[in-house]
Amino acid sequence: MAPLLAPVERSELPPVMANDGSGLPFDPWAGIDLATTEQIMARLELPPLSPSLMGLWRRLMTETSSGPAGASMEQFTAVRAEALYRSGQLKELEALFSTAAPASADPLITALSARYDIAVGRRDRGCSGVREAAARKQDLPRQLGAEMLVLAGYCAAAAGNRSAASLAADLAREEGLDDAGLISALNAIASGGKPRPQRSGPITPTHYRLLQLAKAVDPKTIVERADAALLSALVLDPTTDDRLRVAAAEAAAQRNVITPDALAEVYRSQRFSPDDLARPLASDVDPLFRRAVLFQAAESERDPVRQAQIIRAFVDDARQAGVYVHALMSVAPLAEAIPQSAELAWFGETAIEAALVSGNHGSARAWWTALAAGRRDGDRLEHWLALSDIANADLRAPRGLHLPAVEALALRGGFSAPVLHRLATVLDALDYQVPMQLWHVASSTPQPNDGYLPETGVLTELKEASSREQFARTVLLVMQTLGPKGAEGAHIIALGDAIRALKRIGLEAEARRVGLEALFGAWPRSAIH
Repeated sequence: MAPLLAPVERSELPPVMANDGSGLPFDPWAGIDLATTEQIMARLELPPLSPSLMGLWRRLMTETSSGPAGASMEQFTAVRAEALYRSGQLKELEALFSTAAPASADPLITALSARYDIAVGRRDRGCSGVREAAARKQDLPRQLGAEMLVLAGYCAAAAGNRSAASLAADLAREEGLDDAGLISALNAIASGGKPRPQRSGPITPTHYRLLQLAKAVDPKTIVERADAALLSALVLDPTTDDRLRVAAAEAAAQRNVITPDALAEVYRSQRFSPDDLARPLASDVDPLFRRAVLFQAAESERDPVRQAQIIRAFVDDARQAGVYVHALMSVAPLAEAIPQSAELAWFGETAIEAALVSGNHGSARAWWTALAAGRRDGDRLEHWLALSDIANADLRAPRGLHLPAVEALALRGGFSAPVLHRLATVLDALDYQVPMQLWHVASSTPQPNDGYLPETGVLTELKEASSREQFARTVLLVMQTLGPKGAEGAHIIALGDAIRALKRIGLEAEARRVGLEALFGAWPRSAIH
């Protein structure tokens, strides 16, 4: 007799997740060793430009229950510390160091911790660690040991000892430091001159502190070329000049270095006159502070119509500055509280967008329902509910109910061909029953061949890792697959494979958020928006 139930393959079972609220499995690093982890991480563009993957990366790098095979606690702490530093997650890095073994127990942790302290402006504490690390540089990777010598020279110069700073520069050169700009800056300080930023390449926290010591900081150059760690350090350091801090915060938000909440805190920390806050739409504040004054005014305004006007001005200005999604997320609670009335129908699309990017799908639906009931823009906005359907992992209604609105809009020419192909890719990866006419409209145009594709073999490795439920390895390979511009800039083949891989390892919510990110920026908006 045939069995009543077919055997279940392991790959068909969802992974067992930990009950600590992290959204990670009990052993996320199962199936990957330390060497493979370091190899994949070395190839990653950090921080990832996908907000969903940034959150997942942050959780993975701060998870402490396990580690890759063959890694000691100290080794894995060092790997995570370097990864967090490269991606600008300095708050998480401080928490990691606070739980690590005493600094004197491991020279690598000592060096990384000292570099962090100097990056965030804690010079005395950092210089103490630098002295310990430089004395044991033979136990450090060559480049990190050479950087400790540069930092030792920085500490000596800060204490007024130029000859020691010059000697440190010579020793760092002998060690073969790759960053010639650091040696040049330290030599300039040692000779009493003013160093200049190197002509190309990112500016690191170490280089910035040397420039700061010589009073040679050019804020415009710093913000344009700061790496992720420096942007984060400038935001965290309370002594950073207000102009530089605001500019750094917005640049950090563009690169997912800081969260929308952190950007909002920087906006709140600025000081404006009562007149500027009372008349934010007509304020003549420095353009760099315009979004900060609009944000503060929106939070303090009590008249809903005027508040909606200020929010709209804020997000429109933020779009021009390249921080649109972060701005929408920061004002989402304010937009949610605005009455969903016919009088404010013009604000409905902005409110729906804010609700979508913040994950408040109930608010998005409520706005659409209110406008549809009042025959004010409901039909015009229904395609946004299709996007909500894609992004909402907790949806209880049947999937795809609002795709006919997308289909109708596509038939009217509301979507560009590349966006239709990306939409078809996302829907297929999420197992939707795509309307035939939507398929037909998409397939009637050539498949786009632009966007980032990883090197040969990565997609095969991604499918293998996700099929075996190798959680951490899959996450790292998804980051590598989507590439330096995230979901929005990935080739459609890479995009589809990344979404499927996340689903296989139980990350349905993240898979759907990646689909949202791939489509949100190019989703059709009304002419009045």
